[in-house]
Amino acid sequence: MSLKLIIPGRKRQRIKLTKLVLDLNGTLAVDGIINKNTLFLLKKVAAFLEVHILTADTLGSAVKLSRLLKENIQKINIQVVGNRYTSTAKAYYIQSLGPREVMAVGNGANDAAMLKESAVGIAVLGPEGCAVEALRSADLVVKDIDDALYTIIKPRRLIAALRN
Repeated sequence: MSLKLIIPGRKRQRIKLTKLVLDLNGTLAVDGIINKNTLFLLKKVAAFLEVHILTADTLGSAVKLSRLLKENIQKINIQVVGNRYTSTAKAYYIQSLGPREVMAVGNGANDAAMLKESAVGIAVLGPEGCAVEALRSADLVVKDIDDALYTIIKPRRLIAALRN
C-alpha cells in the first residue's frame, strides 16, 4: 500500500507515501458533519494509504464521527490530541509515523506544524476557512477536502501542482 510520486524540480523528487494524516474539524468535517462524497473518496484513498485522523475535538464530535468512519472504513486510526499544545502533538504524531512517507491535510493554525513536518502538506480552504499559519506551512492549497482527496486518487494533479 503506497503512492509513489516523482516530482520534477523538487529537492526530494521521489516520494513514497504510505500514510495520510487528516485533521478532523474544519478539514474532513464541516460543522461536525462529513459529506457523503468525502466519505466515499476517503474510502478509496484508504485502499492504498493508511489513514490517520487527528483532532483536538473542539466541537465534541469525535466519538460520533469516529463511529461513522469506522463503519465505512475498516482500517482507520483516530486520535484525540486535545490540550494546550495540539500543534506540537500533531507534529510529534507525524514524526512517529515517519514523516518522509506522510501526506498531511489540515486547515487550522494547530495543523501548521504537521503540514510542515510531512513529506507533502495540503491546506484546505473550506467553508470554515484556513489559518494563515497553515497556508504558509503547506506545499499545496486546495478549495475543499474532496479536492485534497482527488489529488491522492489522481496523483498527476498533485505532481503538476508541485513540480518546478
